[in-house]
Amino acid sequence: MKFTFMRRGVAAVAAASLITIGAPVIASASAAEACAAGATCEGTLTGSLGASPYTIKMPDNFNGTVLMYSHGYRIGTPVPAALATPLGLPASPSYTRISYPAFAPVFGSDVAYIGSNGADVAPNDTVATNLLAQGYALAGTGYARQGWATAEGVESGAAMINLINSGAVPKTKKILVWGDSLGGLISQTLAEKYPKRIAGSLPSCGVVEGPIQAFSSAMTLLFTWKTLVAPTLKVANYSAGPAGYVQALQDLGTVLTVLGGAATTPVTPVGFPLAQSNLLGGLMAGLPAASNVYDGQTVNPAFAQLGTLGALSGGYSPSSAGASSAVAMLQNVGGAAALGILGRYELEARVRTIGGFAATENANFNDNVETSYTNLLSAEQRGEFGDVLNSTTVIADPLNTMLGTLDASRGDATKRFAANPKAVAIVNALPAAKGVYSVPTLMITTTYDATVPAGNTGEFFTSMKKSYNKMNKKSRGLFKGAAFYTIPPVDGWTRFAPGGKAPDAALSIAALGNSGVGHCVYTPEQLLGAVRALNAMVNAKTAKQVVAAKRLVYATPGVNNDRLFEPAALKKPLLAR
Repeated sequence: MKFTFMRRGVAAVAAASLITIGAPVIASASAAEACAAGATCEGTLTGSLGASPYTIKMPDNFNGTVLMYSHGYRIGTPVPAALATPLGLPASPSYTRISYPAFAPVFGSDVAYIGSNGADVAPNDTVATNLLAQGYALAGTGYARQGWATAEGVESGAAMINLINSGAVPKTKKILVWGDSLGGLISQTLAEKYPKRIAGSLPSCGVVEGPIQAFSSAMTLLFTWKTLVAPTLKVANYSAGPAGYVQALQDLGTVLTVLGGAATTPVTPVGFPLAQSNLLGGLMAGLPAASNVYDGQTVNPAFAQLGTLGALSGGYSPSSAGASSAVAMLQNVGGAAALGILGRYELEARVRTIGGFAATENANFNDNVETSYTNLLSAEQRGEFGDVLNSTTVIADPLNTMLGTLDASRGDATKRFAANPKAVAIVNALPAAKGVYSVPTLMITTTYDATVPAGNTGEFFTSMKKSYNKMNKKSRGLFKGAAFYTIPPVDGWTRFAPGGKAPDAALSIAALGNSGVGHCVYTPEQLLGAVRALNAMVNAKTAKQVVAAKRLVYATPGVNNDRLFEPAALKKPLLAR
């Protein structure tokens, strides 16, 4: 897949103003108007940051518990169809197809996609239907603005709580908050901010360590690409206004173009091996080396017999073996790069607005000037992936050469990206969870998540437990917290059709099942079990009852029931010195 940014097309985009998608007009319900049994009620919440739609779905027989859902990250700027399609945006109900005429000269089409501000009440309809049948009332809000919308999400969530408690859901006994990805961060932030109004929290695959950590990891990946793969990448400090938007689209187009041609372009323009360079960047960023097609273990049965003998004539090759972690990483980086590019552009633009920055002022909010990339690759990763990282004849001593090239610029602010302290302060002031124990909290995430590494959950849960122990250092108390990790149901899910040279994607995904690999990918049973467990944990009066609540999740297929399991440690570029 190839994208070409022609000069006149770029100028056309730069000259255009960004469109604004307004909130849909929905009749607003009064605070005193109750949502009836079995009904779906919609309205609009207003606040200082704008208007947000909301939805309440009532069961036929209400059990007294309201589940308030916060949705995940949605790109808040138009994405041309040529870039949106490989990211899966056209198939997502969270994105709206629009016309953006300025894209036509660049992409040959004015079709674009942008995140909607619609309200969701659950991750999917199957889960929602089951929860309603169990008697839960479901509520959710959209956000007045998309992108890194923690401020808007917390504001609309607080307004939703007010609406529920003012009579919109009669006979409410307790409110539990939950959400996916960015929604996980929003729900946990609400729980910390309003512990007397929220009974429990369920952040799922949450980016709970906040934006500085998230975009530092993304910068690690993209700086590796800029140094070893694509020197034209802007990476950070995008220009103000439409010009910066063009730069971000160019960056995304470059990454997707390179990924699309990876099979036929083994060497980067600057002379490094593409697959190994990308694998190194992904590992240092904390991304998993397994995808929903390549498990990093399984080898093509035919390859075991034929080896590389037929590779040059269309036969089998090492890269077609399912055990190739480098190929898995090529599949994983697209989504992470999209968030690291378009998400960063949006957040930098937000920083500029909040801080009243001049057009020439640096809006970068995380710093890599002193980062030692060599120290980001652990000894365990060197041992596990050393053979793959060195399996090229393009350059001598590939791994050490790549790391040496990355660290050659260490300390040079002209070759790296210095942060503006004003921008850092603004981003740190945005609403975010602090890892302070406030209410019973159950966390769940996929072990192999290429968008929000599972280490976010591990790091945050450790902070929350330390907070609880500090608050209760004179007495044991009753810690109501748990972190769960879903895993693939089979040990090795890559499948080959008879005689197939490369893995069969459909067969592999079917063998994997809907669990353990990908961003916020769960079975309905896992999500329903998590809700039941949180509710039981909230109601628990003894340590024995807390343990029984946890068993509700551990007993669910696809959940790691090794109580001592911890995900891969979170990579912290700001501390890698």
